[in-house]
Amino acid sequence: MFNNLKNNSQGLTLMETTIALGILMIGVLATVTLLLATFNYVQQSEQEIVVVNLAREGIEIARAMRNSEDPNKASDVDIFDNSYDNQKFHLDSDDPNTAATLSANSVTGANAASDCSQCQLYLNNGKYTHDTGQLTNFKRMITVEPGDSNKEKKIISEVSWTFKGQTHSYTLETYLTDWQ
Repeated sequence: MFNNLKNNSQGLTLMETTIALGILMIGVLATVTLLLATFNYVQQSEQEIVVVNLAREGIEIARAMRNSEDPNKASDVDIFDNSYDNQKFHLDSDDPNTAATLSANSVTGANAASDCSQCQLYLNNGKYTHDTGQLTNFKRMITVEPGDSNKEKKIISEVSWTFKGQTHSYTLETYLTDWQ
């Protein structure tokens, strides 16, 4: 009995080797596919984090305008005087709080951030601006709408971006009250 096993030690046949390599390749291919999907999800998650923060910054810009508005200075922006209602703007965090600047940043002819050529964001020294720097695939547009009362405004911050050939949009909105 042991002689039969001892004499049958010819090694693996070509068919057995091919099957083993096929099984190994399926395992390697599954691992590579999983790694590529993980890299895509990481890239998408990074962009979504940037988008949410850009939308939050848009809301904070409007909030800062409300908080720093001085009724004794004619150049300050009063978003509650109804002259900015239903208008769209491209604003940066370092824009001064003046009516002239807000009017200059008015967006014309675009209903969505993705359609707005003036809303393009650039990366300049780690900061996103509308002026100069490295071109990004992000656009931000801020809209001021009337609220439920004269002392309230609806602020909409919309950010659009392109990822792998598809345009996405994220909208964040809040209500600001004229508490001054």
